[in-house]
Amino acid sequence: MKTLMHQFLAILILVTSLEACSNDVIYKNITQLNYGTSFGECVGYCKHEVTIKSKAATYKCYSLNPTEQTLTKNTIISSSTSDSIYSFDTNSFFKLPETIGCPDCADGGAEWLEIILPNGDKHKVTFEYHAEPASIKDQIIKLREILNKNECK
Repeated sequence: MKTLMHQFLAILILVTSLEACSNDVIYKNITQLNYGTSFGECVGYCKHEVTIKSKAATYKCYSLNPTEQTLTKNTIISSSTSDSIYSFDTNSFFKLPETIGCPDCADGGAEWLEIILPNGDKHKVTFEYHAEPASIKDQIIKLREILNKNECK
């Protein structure tokens, strides 16, 4: 009975530690996230993007007017925010097509998400504005919040 109890405890500890490791691997599996929105026909700053590396975020706003300079802002995001945007299956993401729907057709706008892995592999998915693929919906919602709170102003 004592041996059975020790085996049970050993298995319980192993399963718990593997679960914790899997969350770390998901987080560390992504070196950088790039997210943005753009509208082809607008006045002012029509392209907005955020680059997130760990907890450092860099925001850039671009104008279609070449005389207007690109605006840049740097900030730090919280650990909970960082964890929520990094926590998805990169294998599934890399299987998504590069273009979904008709992004920015008839000035409907476009959104995109690019993931860069530690080995240099990267994949970018562009889709119609507010028509994100279901598999990345939670992360896109969080990224929209981040972008909207910290636009280059």
